[in-house]
Amino acid sequence: MRKIPDITALQRGRSRGFSLVELLVAAAIGIIASLAIFQVFAVFEGQKRTTISGGEAQTSGTLALFTVERELRQAGYGINNIEFLGCKIQGRDNLSGTNFILELIPVMITQGALGAPDTITVMYGNGELLPNPANFTQNMPTESSDYKVSNRYGFEEGNIVIAAEAGKDCTLAQVSNLPGTPGQTDNVIHNPGNYTDPKTGAQVDTRYNPSAFPPGTGITYTTNAKLFNIGSLPANNIYSVQNGQLTLQQALFAAVPPAATPLYDGVVQLQAQYGKDDGVNDGTVVHASYTANDGIIDKFDEVQPADAAQWAQVLAVRLAVVVRSNLQEKPDPDGVCRITTVAPSWAGGAISLAADPNWQCYRYKVFQTVVPLRNMIWKP
Repeated sequence: MRKIPDITALQRGRSRGFSLVELLVAAAIGIIASLAIFQVFAVFEGQKRTTISGGEAQTSGTLALFTVERELRQAGYGINNIEFLGCKIQGRDNLSGTNFILELIPVMITQGALGAPDTITVMYGNGELLPNPANFTQNMPTESSDYKVSNRYGFEEGNIVIAAEAGKDCTLAQVSNLPGTPGQTDNVIHNPGNYTDPKTGAQVDTRYNPSAFPPGTGITYTTNAKLFNIGSLPANNIYSVQNGQLTLQQALFAAVPPAATPLYDGVVQLQAQYGKDDGVNDGTVVHASYTANDGIIDKFDEVQPADAAQWAQVLAVRLAVVVRSNLQEKPDPDGVCRITTVAPSWAGGAISLAADPNWQCYRYKVFQTVVPLRNMIWKP
């Protein structure tokens, strides 16, 4: 008699599944595959971060160089009269209640100590008409006396003016009124209080006219003086590197206090040199002949000009901005970073990064250029 198979036993045998060995082999294969996938992902992610941080640094460096270069091209507008270059300007800001001192210099480079970043101060006016200082036609009895000038053409209420005379400090003031009554059409009044904005008609405080003097106590001017009109919003802008950022501090018409405003991240160095037409061959510039004041730059250096004649010989600025990626790369197995083995350099020489002990763990890019000071080249 034929035996009928046990269906339940057959189904039970077929559903036993994988053995423990098979599961362990599958798990091992899965782990190995996962490790390979994550290894590839980690390498890719590291390359992506390096690329992104490098791209961000490139963008910051380009914008930082463009910003400072644009400022330098405006340097000296309205103040490029060589007779008074370097004059110390006494002033007072009523908004902050403080006295201040500026210098009648288109560009001043303050060298950082021991290779630290330099600081660049740029000064220029924003007058809408051809800048030409007006001559004083009458001596000033006191500091608060009106300025009497040969020509008020281009002057408006609210304009910033600088009075200058050889052998004296300059003083900064703000035009409060330009009377048109007979006998007063040559007066430039600089009283404290308000002035009428010529564009809006609004009453605005004369921020730079002190009610008391000391900013330049005892300074009055004679008919040998001149009055510079540097417009309604002149600039005295200070560019420096702080905490890995290019910053801007505005010395005029800024909020109180005039704090340094961060502009671009990743900037670690700012280096600059004067380009001088002084007839001296020091090897930094090569050309056919070296003659002072012929309009050709003869050398680049960091030496601060000492007087008006030397400031007039500054025709350009050589500039370098150094940026670094914001990603600190991992050191080699021996614990030493070798991402950057040699510190970057520029046309002016080596660039120090020693302030950061981990500087070799980053990637760097140097942006450099020479900016002609066109307002000094086109000086009267």
